[in-house]
Order: sequence, then C-alpha cells, then structure tokens
Amino acid sequence: MHKNEYDHANRKYHHRFLNDHFRKLPITRAETPYLVIIMKSGNTIKMNDLISRLFYHKSHATRAINKMVADGLIIKDKNQDDLRSYVLSLTEAGLQVAKQVRNIFDEWDKLVNTVITDEERETLKNINIKIHHLLCEYYGEEDTTIENII
Repeated sequence: MHKNEYDHANRKYHHRFLNDHFRKLPITRAETPYLVIIMKSGNTIKMNDLISRLFYHKSHATRAINKMVADGLIIKDKNQDDLRSYVLSLTEAGLQVAKQVRNIFDEWDKLVNTVITDEERETLKNINIKIHHLLCEYYGEEDTTIENII
C-alpha cells in the first residue's frame, strides 16, 4: 500500500471509531468540538472567540450552537461588556457530554499510541505541524494552533 493509501485508510478507521462512539451521545460529531472548547476555556467563552477557533462557517456554527442551547447543553447570554455579542457556557448536562467526548478522543489516542514510541509520536506531531503550516500558507489563511481544539 502506498503511504497516501495508509493515510486514507487510517482516517477512515479514525472516522469509524469516532462515529461508533459518538453515536451513543446526544449530539452529532460536528457539534463535539464546541462543547470541548467551552470546557477547556473554563466553561465560559465569547461566541465569536469559539467560532474563530473552529473550521466551520459562522452560519454553521451559529446553527449548531443554537441547537445545543435548545437541547439544554449550552447557555447563551448577552455579553455584558458588549451587548452585540454573546457569552457561552456549558450546562451541567453539557459539561458531562464534553467530558464524554474528551474521553472518546483519549481512548483513540490510547489505542493508537500502543504501537508507537514516544520518539515516533513526537516525530509524527512535528510532521503534522509542518504540514499544517504549509497548508495555512498555501491557502493564505492565518496560521492558528489547532492542538487545543479537541
């Protein structure tokens, strides 16, 4: 198998693993990063800051956030410092789902890390960072860190 075929196959297995596990949660896979980022931000974040950290269009993000508000996972309040914007926080139910999501990603990492050494893991991380920087430059996009998303 060619290297790119392994990349494709591994992404397929990663996608399958996440779908199998996220199926048990009351949210879609696309909604998971929102909850985790809010949790990692100390349970409060400005809506615009959250949206800017993800790769989704603002309209998609707004729909997903509003759905999670309606589902009782997120609280959306006017930002008292700027009434044109919103501040998001997790409900207790949202916090529990965010922890479950984090655990699913930890399970994947634990599974994959059983076959690679610490040195190989660091090499792989550095290669992925280089590719990310190159692609940001290629597309003329701001080079933001993505490692804290999930």
